[in-house]
Amino acid sequence: MSLINDALKRAKQGQQQNPFGGQAIRPLQPADYAARSNYPLRFALAVLLVAALVLSGWFFWKWWRSSGESQRTAGGESTTASLEKSKTSAKPAPRKQLIKVSTNIVVRTNSVGSPQSEALAQAVSSSSPISAPPTNAAALAPPTNVAAPVPPSPFADLKLQSIIFSEDKRAAGINGELLYVGDEIRGARVRKIERQSVTVERNGETNVLRLPRL
Repeated sequence: MSLINDALKRAKQGQQQNPFGGQAIRPLQPADYAARSNYPLRFALAVLLVAALVLSGWFFWKWWRSSGESQRTAGGESTTASLEKSKTSAKPAPRKQLIKVSTNIVVRTNSVGSPQSEALAQAVSSSSPISAPPTNAAALAPPTNVAAPVPPSPFADLKLQSIIFSEDKRAAGINGELLYVGDEIRGARVRKIERQSVTVERNGETNVLRLPRL
Protein backbone atom coordinates (compact mmCIF):
# COMPACT_ATOMS: atom_id res chain seq x y z
CA MET A 1 0.00 0.00 0.00
CA SER A 2 2.83 2.34 0.71
CA LEU A 3 4.18 1.84 -2.77
CA ILE A 4 0.87 2.73 -4.35
CA ASN A 5 0.55 5.83 -2.25
CA ASP A 6 4.08 6.91 -3.18
CA ALA A 7 3.32 6.46 -6.88
CA LEU A 8 0.12 8.52 -6.62
CA LYS A 9 1.93 11.31 -4.79
CA ARG A 10 4.61 11.45 -7.45
CA ALA A 11 2.03 11.58 -10.20
CA LYS A 12 0.21 14.48 -8.51
CA GLN A 13 3.46 16.34 -8.03
CA GLY A 14 4.37 15.88 -11.66
CA GLN A 15 0.98 17.21 -12.80
CA GLN A 16 1.36 20.24 -10.57
CA GLN A 17 4.81 21.01 -11.99
CA ASN A 18 3.74 20.57 -15.69
CA PRO A 19 0.00 21.33 -16.00
CA PHE A 20 0.11 21.35 -19.85
CA GLY A 21 1.93 18.17 -20.06
CA GLY A 22 -0.99 16.40 -21.64
CA GLN A 23 -1.62 19.05 -24.39
CA ALA A 24 0.54 19.65 -27.46
CA ILE A 25 1.95 23.20 -27.68
CA ARG A 26 1.28 24.86 -31.12
CA PRO A 27 3.86 27.29 -32.43
CA LEU A 28 2.82 30.93 -33.14
CA GLN A 29 2.08 31.78 -36.81
CA PRO A 30 1.86 35.25 -38.60
CA ALA A 31 -1.63 36.61 -39.25
CA ASP A 32 -2.97 36.22 -42.80
CA TYR A 33 -4.24 39.67 -43.84
CA ALA A 34 -5.48 38.34 -47.20
CA ALA A 35 -8.04 36.28 -45.39
CA ARG A 36 -9.66 39.33 -43.82
CA SER A 37 -13.18 40.39 -44.99
CA ASN A 38 -13.39 42.87 -48.00
CA TYR A 39 -16.56 44.57 -46.69
CA PRO A 40 -15.39 48.23 -47.18
CA LEU A 41 -14.61 47.59 -50.86
CA ARG A 42 -18.00 46.02 -51.42
CA PHE A 43 -19.69 48.96 -49.68
CA ALA A 44 -17.87 51.51 -51.86
CA LEU A 45 -18.81 49.62 -55.03
CA ALA A 46 -22.45 49.51 -53.94
CA VAL A 47 -22.47 53.28 -53.28
CA LEU A 48 -20.97 54.01 -56.72
CA LEU A 49 -23.53 51.74 -58.39
CA VAL A 50 -26.44 53.46 -56.61
CA ALA A 51 -25.09 56.92 -57.56
CA ALA A 52 -24.75 55.87 -61.21
CA LEU A 53 -28.33 54.56 -61.23
CA VAL A 54 -29.63 57.81 -59.67
CA LEU A 55 -27.77 59.98 -62.20
CA SER A 56 -28.96 57.91 -65.15
CA GLY A 57 -32.53 58.11 -63.88
CA TRP A 58 -32.30 61.89 -63.47
CA PHE A 59 -30.91 62.36 -66.99
CA PHE A 60 -33.66 60.12 -68.40
CA TRP A 61 -36.32 62.15 -66.57
CA LYS A 62 -34.93 65.44 -67.96
CA TRP A 63 -34.84 64.03 -71.49
CA TRP A 64 -38.38 62.68 -71.19
CA ARG A 65 -39.68 66.03 -69.88
CA SER A 66 -37.97 68.07 -72.62
CA SER A 67 -39.26 65.72 -75.33
CA GLY A 68 -42.77 65.94 -73.90
CA GLU A 69 -42.67 69.76 -73.90
CA SER A 70 -41.42 69.85 -77.49
CA GLN A 71 -44.20 67.48 -78.55
CA ARG A 72 -46.81 69.61 -76.78
CA THR A 73 -45.44 72.76 -78.42
CA ALA A 74 -45.48 71.16 -81.85
CA GLY A 75 -48.98 69.83 -81.22
CA GLY A 76 -50.20 73.28 -80.13
CA GLU A 77 -48.73 74.91 -83.23
CA SER A 78 -50.28 72.31 -85.51
CA THR A 79 -53.62 72.71 -83.72
CA THR A 80 -53.48 76.50 -84.13
CA ALA A 81 -52.61 76.17 -87.81
CA SER A 82 -55.44 73.69 -88.36
CA LEU A 83 -57.91 75.98 -86.55
CA GLU A 84 -56.88 78.97 -88.67
CA LYS A 85 -57.16 76.85 -91.80
CA SER A 86 -60.60 75.65 -90.79
CA LYS A 87 -61.70 79.23 -90.07
CA THR A 88 -60.55 80.40 -93.47
CA SER A 89 -62.19 77.44 -95.17
CA ALA A 90 -65.40 77.94 -93.18
CA LYS A 91 -65.93 81.46 -94.49
CA PRO A 92 -68.92 81.50 -96.79
CA ALA A 93 -68.18 82.08 -100.42
CA PRO A 94 -69.52 85.33 -101.83
CA ARG A 95 -72.96 84.85 -103.25
CA LYS A 96 -73.35 85.47 -106.91
CA GLN A 97 -76.01 87.96 -107.73
CA LEU A 98 -78.50 86.54 -110.12
CA ILE A 99 -79.69 88.86 -112.83
CA LYS A 100 -83.27 88.25 -113.77
CA VAL A 101 -84.08 88.94 -117.37
CA SER A 102 -87.69 89.43 -118.17
CA THR A 103 -88.78 87.66 -121.34
CA ASN A 104 -92.26 89.12 -121.37
CA ILE A 105 -91.68 91.56 -124.21
CA VAL A 106 -94.71 92.81 -126.04
CA VAL A 107 -94.25 94.38 -129.46
CA ARG A 108 -97.15 96.32 -130.91
CA THR A 109 -97.18 97.23 -134.57
CA ASN A 110 -99.70 99.28 -136.47
CA SER A 111 -100.09 97.86 -139.92
CA VAL A 112 -102.40 100.64 -140.99
CA GLY A 113 -101.54 104.27 -140.24
CA SER A 114 -104.00 105.95 -137.97
CA PRO A 115 -105.60 109.27 -138.96
CA GLN A 116 -103.99 110.99 -135.96
CA SER A 117 -100.44 110.07 -137.02
CA GLU A 118 -101.07 111.26 -140.57
CA ALA A 119 -102.42 114.60 -139.32
CA LEU A 120 -99.40 115.03 -137.04
CA ALA A 121 -97.01 114.37 -139.93
CA GLN A 122 -98.76 116.97 -142.09
CA ALA A 123 -98.58 119.53 -139.27
CA VAL A 124 -94.84 118.99 -138.82
CA SER A 125 -94.14 119.24 -142.56
CA SER A 126 -96.15 122.43 -142.98
CA SER A 127 -94.64 124.26 -139.96
CA SER A 128 -91.89 126.82 -140.52
CA PRO A 129 -88.29 125.92 -139.59
CA ILE A 130 -87.21 126.82 -136.06
CA SER A 131 -84.78 129.74 -136.04
CA ALA A 132 -81.71 129.70 -133.80
CA PRO A 133 -81.66 132.14 -130.86
CA PRO A 134 -79.88 135.41 -131.57
CA THR A 135 -76.33 135.58 -130.32
CA ASN A 136 -74.91 138.53 -128.44
CA ALA A 137 -71.91 139.88 -130.32
CA ALA A 138 -70.78 141.89 -127.32
CA ALA A 139 -70.64 138.76 -125.20
CA LEU A 140 -68.52 136.92 -127.75
CA ALA A 141 -66.05 139.78 -128.17
CA PRO A 142 -62.87 139.41 -126.06
CA PRO A 143 -62.65 141.77 -123.09
CA THR A 144 -60.61 144.86 -123.73
CA ASN A 145 -60.10 146.12 -120.16
CA VAL A 146 -57.73 143.37 -118.95
CA ALA A 147 -55.34 144.46 -116.24
CA ALA A 148 -51.70 143.85 -116.96
CA PRO A 149 -49.97 141.35 -114.64
CA VAL A 150 -48.36 143.01 -111.65
CA PRO A 151 -44.61 142.40 -111.56
CA PRO A 152 -43.38 140.69 -108.40
CA SER A 153 -41.91 142.86 -105.69
CA PRO A 154 -38.10 142.94 -105.59
CA PHE A 155 -38.34 142.32 -101.84
CA ALA A 156 -40.59 139.24 -102.09
CA ASP A 157 -37.74 136.98 -100.93
CA LEU A 158 -37.53 138.78 -97.56
CA LYS A 159 -39.95 137.72 -94.83
CA LEU A 160 -40.19 139.56 -91.52
CA GLN A 161 -40.81 137.05 -88.72
CA SER A 162 -40.18 138.90 -85.44
CA ILE A 163 -39.08 142.25 -83.94
CA ILE A 164 -37.19 142.92 -80.70
CA PHE A 165 -37.87 146.56 -79.82
CA SER A 166 -36.48 148.20 -76.70
CA GLU A 167 -34.66 151.38 -75.79
CA ASP A 168 -31.19 149.81 -75.80
CA LYS A 169 -31.69 146.96 -78.25
CA ARG A 170 -33.54 146.74 -81.54
CA ALA A 171 -33.36 143.67 -83.75
CA ALA A 172 -35.46 142.02 -86.45
CA GLY A 173 -35.85 138.36 -87.41
CA ILE A 174 -35.78 138.13 -91.21
CA ASN A 175 -35.68 134.74 -92.97
CA GLY A 176 -34.66 133.03 -89.73
CA GLU A 177 -31.73 135.43 -89.02
CA LEU A 178 -31.48 138.04 -86.26
CA LEU A 179 -30.40 141.36 -87.85
CA TYR A 180 -29.62 144.79 -86.49
CA VAL A 181 -29.60 148.23 -88.16
CA GLY A 182 -26.88 148.22 -90.82
CA ASP A 183 -26.82 144.42 -91.33
CA GLU A 184 -27.38 142.94 -94.79
CA ILE A 185 -29.29 139.89 -95.99
CA ARG A 186 -29.56 138.84 -99.63
CA GLY A 187 -28.22 142.19 -100.80
CA ALA A 188 -30.72 144.20 -98.73
CA ARG A 189 -29.55 146.45 -95.86
CA VAL A 190 -31.60 147.09 -92.74
CA ARG A 191 -32.15 150.86 -92.43
CA LYS A 192 -34.73 151.25 -89.67
CA ILE A 193 -36.43 149.05 -87.08
CA GLU A 194 -39.75 150.11 -85.57
CA ARG A 195 -42.30 148.36 -83.34
CA GLN A 196 -44.33 146.82 -86.17
CA SER A 197 -42.18 147.27 -89.28
CA VAL A 198 -38.64 147.20 -90.66
CA THR A 199 -37.32 149.39 -93.49
CA VAL A 200 -34.84 147.74 -95.88
CA GLU A 201 -32.97 149.05 -98.93
CA ARG A 202 -31.72 147.18 -102.00
CA ASN A 203 -30.29 148.65 -105.22
CA GLY A 204 -31.48 152.14 -104.31
CA GLU A 205 -35.06 151.01 -103.60
CA THR A 206 -36.59 150.97 -100.14
CA ASN A 207 -39.38 148.81 -98.82
CA VAL A 208 -41.17 148.45 -95.51
CA LEU A 209 -41.56 144.90 -94.17
CA ARG A 210 -44.40 144.42 -91.71
CA LEU A 211 -45.18 141.66 -89.25
CA PRO A 212 -47.88 139.22 -90.39
CA ARG A 213 -51.23 139.66 -88.71
CA LEU A 214 -52.31 136.88 -86.39
